[in-house]
Amino acid sequence: MNFGKASLLAAALLTGLATPLFAQSTPAGTWEVVLETPQGANTVTLTVTVAGDKADGTLASAIGTMPITGTATADTIQMSGNLEIQGMSLLLGINGKVVGDAISGTVKMGDFGEAPFSGKRAAAAGAAAAAPAAPAVAPTGVAGKWNVTLTLTGVGDFPLTANLTQTGEAVTGTFVSMLGEVPVKGTFAGSALNLEFTTETPQGPMSVTMTGELKDQALTGKAAIAGLGEADWKAVR
Repeated sequence: MNFGKASLLAAALLTGLATPLFAQSTPAGTWEVVLETPQGANTVTLTVTVAGDKADGTLASAIGTMPITGTATADTIQMSGNLEIQGMSLLLGINGKVVGDAISGTVKMGDFGEAPFSGKRAAAAGAAAAAPAAPAVAPTGVAGKWNVTLTLTGVGDFPLTANLTQTGEAVTGTFVSMLGEVPVKGTFAGSALNLEFTTETPQGPMSVTMTGELKDQALTGKAAIAGLGEADWKAVR
């Protein structure tokens, strides 16, 4: 085999090998991403489709799913979107870089600053059929997932998601936002709920005490926020 033919063969082999290898460097696909916030790590799912230099997709977290759009190169994305929850809008800007099956970058969260993120490609969904859904059971107590709205007079509404468990009168769980999650604890007796938690802010730790009443599978009450005073809150499953 002469040198010219050998060079052509080598080029053909390299081209054939490079296609599947470099294809994985594209930001297109589904990513399991961990967002590091002052309140701790928050796991979200980032889904990206790419057409030319245009990118579309979704960002899904415990408090909802939002569409995002932007631009992409062979290994980067710049995307943004508005998270709309219970009348509140938070602009998110995502800048990420892909290396193989890993992605990292930053998310700008409106006026709350930037948070770094890192993640990996999500595993392909299994082919096994889903198990039949269990029969619905009417919820009792306050255990379960709640969509919470905290209202500060003169400031506005702040959406949260509460994931609560109940053992006897003891209640534990987490409050989740796009900034992360914080642990909560308290009690539920009769129809009265009492919860306490501490959240990190740029000005330092802030303690919150919430009292409320369960009626017709909805919660309403008051929240005492250190340094800010009292706020109204409500929650539905």
